[in-house]
This record gives sequence, C-alpha cells and structure tokens, in this order.
Amino acid sequence: MTAFERLAGWIDRLNDCIGRAAAWLALPVIACLFLQIPLREVVQNYYLQVNDTGQTFHATLFMTAAAYAMRWDQHVRVDVFHRWMSPRARAAVELVGTVLFLWPWLVMFGWYSWPIVIESWGELEAYPDTWTPGYFLLQTNLVTFDTLVGLQSVAIVIRSVLALRRR
Repeated sequence: MTAFERLAGWIDRLNDCIGRAAAWLALPVIACLFLQIPLREVVQNYYLQVNDTGQTFHATLFMTAAAYAMRWDQHVRVDVFHRWMSPRARAAVELVGTVLFLWPWLVMFGWYSWPIVIESWGELEAYPDTWTPGYFLLQTNLVTFDTLVGLQSVAIVIRSVLALRRR
C-alpha cells in the first residue's frame, strides 16, 4: 500500500467517524422542532432560542455529513450516465469533475468563508434577529464543510488516479 492509498484511507476513516457522530445531531434537531410547537401554542411564546438552536444543529448535521455522503457516493449526482460507465471511465469523470469544478469552487468558498468565520468568532457573534448567543458556531460550519469536503475530494482524486493507472 502506497502513502497515497494510506492517506486516502485515513481521510475516509476521518469522514466516516465524523459522519457517524454527526448523525446523532438528528436527535436534537427533532427535539428542537418538537419543542417549538408546544412553546408557541401552549406557552403563547414562540421560543426563538429553541429555533436558533435547532437551526445550528441542523446546519451542523448537514455541513459535517456532506463529506460523509461524498465518501459513500450518496450525494446528488448530475452525471446521469455514471452507473453505466466502466470503472476507468468513472475514475476519469471523478478526476476531471473534482479538479476542474469542485476544487476551484472549494477554494473560492474557503476564500470568502474564512474572513466571515474569523470575524464572527472575534465578536462571539449572536443571532442577528434574536440575539441568541452562538451564531459564531453556525458560521463555523462554513469552514468545517469546506475542510471536510476538501479532504474527501483529495481521497477521490487519489483513488481516481490509482484507478486510471491500473491496467
């Protein structure tokens, strides 16, 4: 096993671990959604902090699990013909798509996300409408998403190159 294969395996294991842990965030998301109705209807007070917390959990679940979905090829695919291609053709499509489309987008996304997240952490930013603390945690998901998807894309490129090099 080459160093590149070990690196791809390490990235896969990292995103597996994070993806399985993120799946548990579905429980607090459901709890926050469930709590909003009685708090709004019975207490006559729409509890905005519960909504903000639910949004944070939901965003964290989605943004951290995106790389996990990529790792298991469970993300939405635009390529209609992918399943009927040979393994080498799939590898070529994955390589070209990742390098020409995903990587530039991730670079641009990261370029614009980092300053937002750094500023948000510097202010310990609260939610703009409700002043609930913790908006900076929601903003952090931008960098988390960019980093984890970027790492998984490296594993995809490694596997694609190795598949194309095989006879």
